[in-house]
Amino acid sequence: MEALTGLSGRKEVFAQLETAVHLARAADNRLIVALVDLDRFYRLNATRGHEFGDEVLNIVGSRLEQAGPSPATVCRIGGNTYMVSMQLKHGTDSCLHAVEAIKHAVELPIDEDGTELYLTSSIGAALFPEDGQSCEQLVCRAESALHQSKSEGGNRTLFYNLDNTYRLHRRIDIEASLRPALYMRQFYLAYQPIFRVSDGKMRGFEALIRWKHPELGVISPAEFIPIAEHNGLIVPIGEWVLREACKRLAGMNNYGLGPLIISVNISPVQLQDPTFAQTVLHILDEHDIDYSSIELEITENVTLKHSEKVLSSLSKLRCAGVRIALDDFGTGYSSLVNLKQLPIHCLKIDKSFIREIDLPSAERLIVESLVDLVHKLGLEVIAEGVEYKEQYELLKSWGCDYVQGFLFGKPMNPGQLDLSMIKTNGTPASL
Repeated sequence: MEALTGLSGRKEVFAQLETAVHLARAADNRLIVALVDLDRFYRLNATRGHEFGDEVLNIVGSRLEQAGPSPATVCRIGGNTYMVSMQLKHGTDSCLHAVEAIKHAVELPIDEDGTELYLTSSIGAALFPEDGQSCEQLVCRAESALHQSKSEGGNRTLFYNLDNTYRLHRRIDIEASLRPALYMRQFYLAYQPIFRVSDGKMRGFEALIRWKHPELGVISPAEFIPIAEHNGLIVPIGEWVLREACKRLAGMNNYGLGPLIISVNISPVQLQDPTFAQTVLHILDEHDIDYSSIELEITENVTLKHSEKVLSSLSKLRCAGVRIALDDFGTGYSSLVNLKQLPIHCLKIDKSFIREIDLPSAERLIVESLVDLVHKLGLEVIAEGVEYKEQYELLKSWGCDYVQGFLFGKPMNPGQLDLSMIKTNGTPASL
């Protein structure tokens, strides 16, 4: 018996669950196993005290025992996480009703000195026999569904499916492979050209990290960068990207292919490092790169948590001559205040805004007005994701400074770069 709530203990419940699996198999019933996690429960303890928090846990546990169309077995398996299991007759509706009843039990108001307190919950559920044939399989798969529910923001119920397990295992594999990938030279950079609109001449490239794993194949940056940010490996990976880009730029300069600007994406995690600015300048000096030939691209989510430390690093770099660009403008918590507060040189309009500017659309009006406004603030504008000549012609008529996209060139491996075009400072064939 669990001391706080009086519910069955963990070992006892797992034994009961194994028995329930056998009974469900014998009776040709379904069995639902649900893990219920109270969202942001730590806030309740922090604001109301642990004594009241314990009282709430007792109330929720009692309600869960009465939830559902049939008697439920309930135990608390973590601080604010419960496991609920119950036998069900065959039918999809009965499963849905069961989890709806469980969620409703958690979210009933709790009286607190005459005022009503409302909780929300994240629930992951697995079904016997569809999702597993044993107690252990059902619990693991309910846990997978709960993890997915919480990763999507919480306050939702998800049933297990094979995709959840695949995603979880793949994340584990990627995380385990990240550190050796850096030292085994599995990363490489692709370079996408950026052109000046006024005369069609090349401005430079954006350096984009790529990862080709010997077993997992090509892994998208959208997949591995968040994992690297979570475990801190983005710092050494980001430093490697900057060194590689500088090495490439130095080689171009040696062959008289400049002056060019290479843009490098910077993670918010890197900016939190107090040595970031000094590291950047050291790498540039190491490769004898003019500071103004490197552009650091920061994303809008930096603006959500930019501290004095971050602003100080960016300001130091800008004062030294390093260019700063605000990337993917329009995809995050866009605020024109950020354009005033951050020490940036230019703004990159996200491709989601460019996609339909050649059609009568809100995006067309927004981009035209934004280009004008950004220029009045003394900043330059780069349009990403330009794919059609009609889009380019509109951007040119609005005075956009630079363009980037498949119309002018896809990201290329270093060996694919058209150096003859760079050497003659020519214009792309599409123009």
